[in-house]
Amino acid sequence: MTSDPHSDFPLTLAHLYELLDVDQDVPVRKLLRAARQVRGVLAPLVLSLAAREGVAMGSGARDELARMTRRAETYRQLAEEATRVSGARVVKGPSLARHYPEGVLRPLGDLDVVVGTEAALWQVLAPVLDRYECHEADLTELTAHGHDHLYAGVWWLGEDPLLDADHAVEVTTFGFAGAPGVVPLRVELPDDPMHADLLSLAEERFQRPFTAKDVIDLVCALTSPAAPAPGPLVAAAERFALAPELLELCDLVRARPLLADAVPAGLVDGLRPAAAAERARRTEAARRAPHTGDGQLYGLQLTEPLRRGAGHHRTVHRWNGGVITRSPVSDFLMVPGELVDPELYESALAELAGLAPWPQRPAVTTAPHHFGREDRGPWPSSR
Repeated sequence: MTSDPHSDFPLTLAHLYELLDVDQDVPVRKLLRAARQVRGVLAPLVLSLAAREGVAMGSGARDELARMTRRAETYRQLAEEATRVSGARVVKGPSLARHYPEGVLRPLGDLDVVVGTEAALWQVLAPVLDRYECHEADLTELTAHGHDHLYAGVWWLGEDPLLDADHAVEVTTFGFAGAPGVVPLRVELPDDPMHADLLSLAEERFQRPFTAKDVIDLVCALTSPAAPAPGPLVAAAERFALAPELLELCDLVRARPLLADAVPAGLVDGLRPAAAAERARRTEAARRAPHTGDGQLYGLQLTEPLRRGAGHHRTVHRWNGGVITRSPVSDFLMVPGELVDPELYESALAELAGLAPWPQRPAVTTAPHHFGREDRGPWPSSR
């Protein structure tokens, strides 16, 4: 892989005007306002392009851009620390940010890490709890093809708690969650890091519509010196059942005249038959709707604040009210859906009060930052 992965695509504010359907004649402040109104974190990208193009900026805009630059550096450092855990891989986030043109800031919502074991999952989260005072966490337990898998995430407030999106680190013991009954959970990631990033981007479509940031991500990745060849990328999309989603994102890029050339024709030509075949497979899978016994349980957090717990494995406590999963991060009442009976919740708290405290790790030499989390969407998050 090339030592300089930065895209040479001449990304400018004009591309954002086109992408956000904003009249090119209006001031940049109106483009920024439009960026804040669309789904996804896009304002830092507008601000960094504005700064690069010499647009006059006041103290508020300069401070926001500085905070977002520090945020990106925080995630870069967390990614570096996460990958010290054996088998851990960072997808999207700082990995995609490497391909943005020099001096252009990719907005970062969270850090996504894929690991091979439960022990590695808690090992990735442990230093996050050491560095930051996280107050809220998510846990989801999934069963697919007879094997158990985990998703866990922790959150803390941004540098400016009133203005900035929350920080988050989310870790899974699988590569792609899929769509129940149609696209199965896939444990592995592609070996090629760029394939893993782009297919993780495509996988987001199962959770939400694509955003302008997804479009720019694809443009920068495909115009990077490290861009994957179309043939192997199509083959990876076929193997991981993501050709329809990757094609949809490619078509969104090609629908914008100023961006269209970023997607090679060979990639689209290869994805079209692959996507058609995958859609046919899904239609047949939905028709047959085989019962696989797969399912998932969601964790309702019972412990606050989060703990710096010892150990690398969760334990399961059952009582006549249900199931409590205890982990190095928190304790969770496991439920099958978003609605929880208040009496069950109170019963779980009473049951937890009678259990022994979870052992703590030794204290760190530096005090954690004071952060928390107020509001987030359902798992998997769409940051």
